[in-house]
Amino acid sequence: MRVLIVGGTSFFGKLIVRAFLDRGNQVSVYTRGRRRPDFLDVVEHLRGDRTDHAGFVRALSDRSFDVVVDNIAFLRPDVEATVRAFGGRIGHYILTSSGSVYPRFSARPPFQPIVEEAADLSLRGDDDYSEGKRTCEQAALEQNLFPVTIIRPPIVQGPEDPSRRGWFWYQRIADGGPVLVPLRSPSSVWRQACSRDIAAAVLLAAGNPAAFGKTYNIAGDEILTLEDFARLVADILEKGDPVVSVPAAVLKRDAPWYRPTFAHWFVMDTTKVKADLGFAPIPLPQWLAETVRWHLAAALPPAEGYDRRGAEIALARRAQAAPQDA
Repeated sequence: MRVLIVGGTSFFGKLIVRAFLDRGNQVSVYTRGRRRPDFLDVVEHLRGDRTDHAGFVRALSDRSFDVVVDNIAFLRPDVEATVRAFGGRIGHYILTSSGSVYPRFSARPPFQPIVEEAADLSLRGDDDYSEGKRTCEQAALEQNLFPVTIIRPPIVQGPEDPSRRGWFWYQRIADGGPVLVPLRSPSSVWRQACSRDIAAAVLLAAGNPAAFGKTYNIAGDEILTLEDFARLVADILEKGDPVVSVPAAVLKRDAPWYRPTFAHWFVMDTTKVKADLGFAPIPLPQWLAETVRWHLAAALPPAEGYDRRGAEIALARRAQAAPQDA
C-alpha cells in the first residue's frame, strides 16, 4: 500500500507514520522538514508548506496513493488543494478533524454521549479553529472523486504532546500540594484520547471499505470527572488525594488568573468505530501513566500560572478550613 501522510513529524502524526511502516507499507511524508524524526531516512520526504496551496498542487499533481492521511488541514482551501492535486488518483482520503466541530451546548449539556450526527457543519460564529475544521469536513464530503473517512478525536494526550495541556495538572500534583478543581453543575466530565489510539484507528480505517464515507469519534472508553482524573494522576505519582473542590464562581472571584485545563463537559460516543472497525482503545491508566512520566522527565517550562502556585495553595487551604464559606 502506498501511503502519503500530510504532516507526520509531530505527536500522533509520527505514530501514524511508524504504524504504517511497521505494517510494511510504502510511506511518503509531506512536511516542511523543520522536525527530523528518525524515520525520515526510511520514508520518501516530500518537502513543502501545506499552506502554499499552489506549491502543494504542483508537488503532487503527478502522484497517486492508495491512502492519503491529512493531519494538518485546518481550512477549507487545504482540502480543496488536495482535491485539485489528486483528482481521482487517491484510493482513500482520511481527514483528521476534531471534536471541536460539535456545538457548544448551552446551559446543561445532554447527559448522554455525543454521536457523530450531532455535528452541524454549517455552524459559524465561534472560534476560528472549530469553524475551520467544519469547513474542511464539508469540502471533503462534497467532492466525489475519492472515498473519504473523517476521524474526530477529543483532547488527545500522550508522550511528546506539544500542547502540554496535561502539564497544568501533572506539575501541580507532582509538587505534593493541593489542586483547585472548579465545582460546577453539571460536573466536568469527559472522554479523552490517547495518541497511540489515533494511530491505531487510522490504521484500521486505511483502505478499509467499511470506513468509506464514514465519520468516527475516536476516544477512550473511560469517562472521568476532573476530580477523579486528578486523583488518578496522584495515584500514579504516589501522592495523597490532592483535590480541593471549589465552586467555579468562587474561583472566578478569588483567583481570576487560575485557568485549569480539562474543566469542561465532553463525552463522545465511540459505538460506531468499534462496530465498523473493531477499534479497542488502550486502557486509560496505562497510557496516562506513560504520559505523566514523559512530562515529568521532559524538563518542560513551568505550566501556565504556576508562578502563582503559592496563591493557589493558600486559597485551597482556606477552602479546606472553611468549606461552608464556599
